[in-house]
This record gives sequence, C-alpha cells and structure tokens, in this order.
Amino acid sequence: MENSTSILDKFKQNKIFKVISGYAIVAFITVQIASLVSDSFGLGQEFMQNVIIVFLLILPFIALVAWAASSRYSTTKILGITLAVLFTGYGTGSYVWVNNFVLPDLKQKLQQDDYVGAWDQLNLLNSFAPFFYNSESIDSDISLPVSLNVNEDGVDVYWRPYTENKEYDWRYAGKTPLSQIRLPKGVVHLKLSKEGFHTKELVEANPSFTFANHPIPPSFEISKIEMNKDGTVPENMIAIDGGRFIPALIGEGVTDYKLSPYFIDKFEVSNKQFKQFIDDGGYEIFQYWKDMEFIKDGESLSWEEAKELMVDSTGVNGPLSWELGSYRSGEENLPVTGISWYEAQAYARYKGNILPPMYHWAKAAFPITEIAAPISPVLLKKSNFSNKSIHEIGKSGVGAYGTYDMAGNVSEWSWNIFGGRGLTLGGNYKDAAYLASSATPSPRFTRSELIGFRTARLLNPRDLNPFGDPINRPVPKPASFYKPFTDSEFEFYSRNFEVGSKDLNTKVVYFDDSHPVWDKERVQIDVGYGNEKMDILIFKPKGTAFNSLDSVILYPGANYYRTPPEIDEVNPGEYGLDFIIKSGRALIWPAYKGSMNRISDMNISFPRTQDHMRLFRQLLSNWTVDTSRTIDFLESREEFNSNIYYVGMSYGGLYTTHVLLFEKRFKAAVLYVGGLTPYIPPMSDGKNHLPRMKLPILMLNGRQDYLVPESAPRSMYASLGTPEEDKKLIFYDSGHWPLPRNQMIKETLSWLNKYKD
Repeated sequence: MENSTSILDKFKQNKIFKVISGYAIVAFITVQIASLVSDSFGLGQEFMQNVIIVFLLILPFIALVAWAASSRYSTTKILGITLAVLFTGYGTGSYVWVNNFVLPDLKQKLQQDDYVGAWDQLNLLNSFAPFFYNSESIDSDISLPVSLNVNEDGVDVYWRPYTENKEYDWRYAGKTPLSQIRLPKGVVHLKLSKEGFHTKELVEANPSFTFANHPIPPSFEISKIEMNKDGTVPENMIAIDGGRFIPALIGEGVTDYKLSPYFIDKFEVSNKQFKQFIDDGGYEIFQYWKDMEFIKDGESLSWEEAKELMVDSTGVNGPLSWELGSYRSGEENLPVTGISWYEAQAYARYKGNILPPMYHWAKAAFPITEIAAPISPVLLKKSNFSNKSIHEIGKSGVGAYGTYDMAGNVSEWSWNIFGGRGLTLGGNYKDAAYLASSATPSPRFTRSELIGFRTARLLNPRDLNPFGDPINRPVPKPASFYKPFTDSEFEFYSRNFEVGSKDLNTKVVYFDDSHPVWDKERVQIDVGYGNEKMDILIFKPKGTAFNSLDSVILYPGANYYRTPPEIDEVNPGEYGLDFIIKSGRALIWPAYKGSMNRISDMNISFPRTQDHMRLFRQLLSNWTVDTSRTIDFLESREEFNSNIYYVGMSYGGLYTTHVLLFEKRFKAAVLYVGGLTPYIPPMSDGKNHLPRMKLPILMLNGRQDYLVPESAPRSMYASLGTPEEDKKLIFYDSGHWPLPRNQMIKETLSWLNKYKD
C-alpha cells in the first residue's frame, strides 16, 4: 500500500505527468464545449471527430516538450524535439487542412461536375499533403486515360485545361507514340509540336473519340492526327485534317460526311487586311469578280451597277462604315464588317482562296463528333456573345483546331447559297449563344456591321461538289399548322394503338451473375404481331432476386437504331446509367422494333421519304405494343413492383415518347436531351399530341445542344398536358451528350423517388 502511494506521489510530482494531465483536462473541457456549440454553428460529427484526433496528434508533442523541460538539454534532444515538433505540426495541420477544407471542396466540385476545379484541388493535395488521402481513388473520379493517334513519332504533346475564366500554363505530357496518359474530364487544350513541322492545336472534350476513351463506339473510323511539314500551310491559316465528321449545325442531324484536307484562316479577316485588298485595286480588277451573278431584290445587275452599291459612308468603294476608303483610327485589328457576300468572295479570290463552304466551316469550328464530346459549353462562354462590342481578332475563344472567333464576335459569310441568298454562320456578339451552330440566310447584298468573314483553300476542289452546292431545306411550318386533337379525332386515332392481352410465352435465354454490380438476365417474349419475338435485357442490383424492385424501362439513343452493338454486349454504363442499378432499381432494356437485333431497314426509324413515313407510322404502333408487353412481363414476375418509369435518351426523348399517350402504367418519365420534333407523325400531320400526355415528366437538356436546340424542349414543355407542378425542365451548360453526370443523377433519383408508391 505504501509502495503504491509512493508511486502515485512520484507521478504527481513528475513534470511530464503534470503537463499531460493538465493537457488532458483542457482537451476534455474543449471537446465538451465544442459538442455543446457544434449544432449552433452547423458543425457536424466529422468536425467533432477531427477535434479529438487533433488533440491526440498533439499529445506526443506535449509529452516531448515536457520531457525536455524536465531534464538537461542536449543537441540530440533539441534536434529530436525539433523534428517531433515539425512532424507533429505538419501532420496535425495537414490532417485538419485536408479533411476540413480541401477534400470537402474537392467533393463539392465533383458533385457540381467541375472536374477541372477538382483537378486543381487534387494537384494542391499532391503538392502539400500526399499522405492523407487515397490519391488513386480520387483521381479515377476526376480524370481518364487518354491515347493519341498521331501520324508522326517524336511529337511533343502539351496540354492544359480549357476553362471559361482561367488560363492555365502548358503542361508537358510526353512524346508520341503516346498512350494512356491521364487528363482531367472536361474540355482540354492540346498543343503538338515537332521540329520541322507546323505546331498543331486541338481542343477536345475528355472523354472523346479522338482520345480513344469514349464509352460509345464511333459510327465511323477516326482518322489519324496529321502533322504538317513546315512550309506546307499558308501563313495565318490552319490545316484541317481530312476524314469523316458530323457537322455541328442545327438541322443537320447525325449524318456524317467525308471531306478532303483543306486550309482555313486562323482569324477573321481584319480591317487592315481588307484595306490592302483595296489598295491593290481589289474593286477595279475584274478577275476577282468574274462569274458572279449580282442579284438585288430579284433584279440582275452588271458589275459596274453592283460596285455602285459597295461604297462607304463617303461614297468611295469600301466597307459601309469606312470613310474615304479607309477604316477609323485604331480599328485596324477589328474584323472587317459592312461588306456584302460579293465583296467577301472577291477578297477571298484576291488571296487565292474562296469563302468556306458550310460543311468545311462547320468541321473547322467544332470537333468531328461534337454531338458526343462537346466543347461548346466552354467555347461559347469564351467567345464574344457579350452584346457590347466587337473584339479584335484573336481575342476570343479558340476553336477545335486553333481558329479564333468562329463562334460569336461577327457572323461569317460562307460559300453556299440558300434560296438565292447567302448563308452566315457562327453568330455574332449581339446574338444568343446557341446561334453559333445555326446557319442564317441573308441577301447577298446585305452589308451589315454584324457580318464579316474568313477564307478557305480547298486542296481538293472536287469537294465543292456537293459541299458547295446550294442548301435546300424544307420551309418550317408556321405554329398555326399544329393543332391539338379534338376528342373525336383522338378517339379515332387511338384505335390504331389498342393493345389486348396475350400469352407472352416467356423464355429465359440466360442468367449472368458475373458482373460485380448487377445480375443480367436476357428473356424473350412473344409480342403478338408478325409472329415476332422480342428480347428484354434485365439488369438487377446484386442479390435482389426476390426483392420488390422498382423498374426503369430505357428507351435508348439513335445509335441503337443505326449501328447497335451485339445484344449481349449492351452495357448500362454506355450512357452512364449504371447509377440507376446502384440506386437499388432494375434497368429494363427491351429490343424495340427497329432497334438492336430487330433492325430490318434503319431508314424506317429515320423517315425521309413518303414510303418510309408510312412504315414509321406502323413503327409507332409496334413500339406501343412492345412497351405494353414489357410491362405485362414485369407484372408477371414477383420481384418487380408497380413502380415503373420511362427513361428516354435522345431518340428515346424525341421519337418513342409517343408510347406515353397510351401506356398508363408508368408512374413518371425522365427525358434526357429530348423535346418536340415536328418531322414525324402525328406532328408532321399538324396534330399536336402532347396536350394529351398527363404523366409527370422531368426534362434534362443541354443549353448548347445543336441537335436538340433549346426551342425543342421548351416547345414540348409548354405543350404537355401535365399539371405544372408535375413537370420540370432543366438546362445545363452542356451539349447534346453527356449531361453533367452528378447533377443528372441527383435530379433523376429525386424525381423517381417523388413518384414512388
């Protein structure tokens, strides 16, 4: 007993014990006070845990200091204490900084789909605190492996994020052949350089087909990136590689075209450059004007008569706002405006070029598959749509291949003719940004302060046939053409879509449980027309074979009606819809008539001729039957409950939504990049069927979507018969696809939960 008392007394007299005891009391009181005030200041449980951990981390440091103070100092002891202080301070500070500031900010940026912002934070962590988080796990959410197929080896590749408000320094990635480097998701700017070759720039969205990492396979072969030897590219021009591409222009759809290599001006033609044309006799040398048909207000004019209309404010030949054949002081680097199509074409000939044909202009302005990997959400913000003033050339957004101002600043004349008028492209600083992907007809004698131009040089003049031909498009119908069904009309129309009951004769083709996230089942049922059978793919969360599952029936995009994969290779991850399965729901993917392994003639799914339109009307009926049979099948299986939802992606948000008129068992619908299309029945017949749809509908669209421009979802939303509180339209800063993933997930799951029994 005396020994134990003696030991206790010694502890009480020990300076180290006193310091640690005092520290423990202070820590305990601090934690208690913090727990009392944490709710008032909005501090969660994680904050309290961090406070306790910090006190524990500091404890060894306190003990070392007390030990040093209670004994003689030595060099070794001081060095040890110093190192301990540094280590403890670094560890404590880093832990608090990482867990309370950097990681929460990084996670918030990921939730907002701000991958470049998250990448910035990740770089910050790598620089100062690489030991306090799982770098590999976080990086997989932020970046993707990238490959580049370049025609030359030994090309130095540099890159930087391409963002709206910040210019980054170039970062070196390596030399070609280059594969499997990691770049952040989102839009990136590349620079390719090699001695003896022209430097090449690319702006691409990651993932993309060019980077060989896009989840959707391309519908055509992606050409190699071509490096051009010094001296082979005209001064101030950009070389555009040949190959296939999909023009990012409203009204062009998803048809791909093949162009030969060509050159296009890096910048819009400036006042200074056009002044040189005038000084060199541009308005006097007939060679620049020959073979032009000068037509104004339907009347043909001679060259001399036409020149009298091409004068400045003082009556001298020159752009409209000039004086005495010259621009105002200080405006030499502004793009020239106030010139007609004829003057722009004459200048192009003076340079040995032509005005860019519409398709050549479009290929230079946007990546070859802007539809699937859009740069426009960033490009349009970096471009001049300010509604304030014209910018000097080269000051606004750089495009897909290093050109400037192809979006915004001033509209640009193109070679093609539309109904006897010229075409302008790209939009101008006073336009809405979505007009960057619109072709606008203007009389060729228009001399607007909003229209300028750039020139192009074709290496294969045969590209002008057909790409230089006049543009012919059907004239849009007036809004008054589209009228809602009357009750009697709709009753008669509905008879074509009546579906009775039928024995499905269900056959399980296989069950596959090899995937770590879902179990996959392929079943086959009779649909009841033409002795046809339909396969249905079912993706269920792991281990839920006998649970009560909500069902999401997917209506896929156009690629499943054109060039689908083999049915057994279909993967929900292609559209990023694996989150539906991870949320505890089943994803149901039927092989609708005309899709997947049931394609007979893909022209029927994209009708252009009257005969195809006739067959498409039958396809609408087939889809109604396919949908009804799918839901009948779900009702026959005990693991599925009555919560059944429609999710349509692109084609499934535009064309197949017709089934919602007649299938009442859906609880709600989600449409990704969908909207109203007037080119298919019954809209093409002048009958607006949308007021008959009453289902709760969520619409998620891209503001920079050229395939489904903003007017299409807005028109659909306005026409829907759904009560206002049960429909919702959201626009993101994105192109056609993909939508911002985390925001899309949040809105989708919230909508499905809202309409759940």
